[in-house]
Amino acid sequence: MSSAAPVSVVLPTHRRSHLLRQVITPLLEDPAVREVLVVVDGEDDGAAEVLDAMAAGDSRLQRLASPRRGGAAARQHGASCSTGDVVLFLDDDVVPGPGLATGHAAAHAGATEGEELVVVGYMPTATGEGGLERFATDLYAAEYEAMCRTYERDEAEVLRKLWGGNISVPRHLLEQVPYESADFTTTNHSDRDFGLRCLRRGARGVFLRELRAQHVHTRPLPQFLRDAYRQGAGRAQIHHHHPDLVGELDPSGTLRGLPAPLRLVVSLDHHEVVRRPLSAALLVLSRSSLALGSARGLSTGARLLRRLETRRGERDFLAGATARHEG
Repeated sequence: MSSAAPVSVVLPTHRRSHLLRQVITPLLEDPAVREVLVVVDGEDDGAAEVLDAMAAGDSRLQRLASPRRGGAAARQHGASCSTGDVVLFLDDDVVPGPGLATGHAAAHAGATEGEELVVVGYMPTATGEGGLERFATDLYAAEYEAMCRTYERDEAEVLRKLWGGNISVPRHLLEQVPYESADFTTTNHSDRDFGLRCLRRGARGVFLRELRAQHVHTRPLPQFLRDAYRQGAGRAQIHHHHPDLVGELDPSGTLRGLPAPLRLVVSLDHHEVVRRPLSAALLVLSRSSLALGSARGLSTGARLLRRLETRRGERDFLAGATARHEG
């Protein structure tokens, strides 16, 4: 693209109506934005009222409804309704900085002739509330920042380990590589699957810190554990579907960094007689540490619980894949 193209922002939302004004207002102030397509994913928690009130003052804002099928399906629905040359996918808890869409458009304008870019912006994590939400947010932030450093060391890793939330692509690329994949409807890592499919297509990923937004991240304990399970299932699924790009799954990856005694105990978690009481004990440790204000106990219990749930997700996906193959 030789000149900055108009941008369609696609914003799936699910039960975060309280953040919508904060996320959408900077987008409507950005001259590069042709339209903001907000896809209400499933049940409405008041999002429609907020969106309709905002749309009354700016016709570029459009509310789209979608049955609850997850973020990737909602992004695909929004993309199919878009008209801009560049589609910016933004999460509903990611607050854009000034000129975010303009920056994404400029990045695509700098692509060489025939080059297809997946542009990944930077979204540092806002400070957590405290308690487990703060612990989960700090853990997420540390992992996210480590991934950004990985991108900066090796650009090839951008599409191999795509982290969604603030990314843009040419709309014509989405016609060849849909965001939604039928294989990733119940697990995490649909973003990474999309990145790998773009890589296979020959696209190039770039990470730009100047395309800045802020991630308002919170994770209560039940969601933290659900995410861990879905991350494990999604990780196994990525290796199952893209072994040529990422290799075979290494089951020992979830044991790295543990002291030898804990590594031995956790490695026995495929036995229900071990996993169930261990999970129950760690849950008690996490909750009691939270009540007593013990950061160390909370960190130890929650981190180990996360590994157990991740491993369970991996095993369940692999068992299902084996059953489907044999069937």
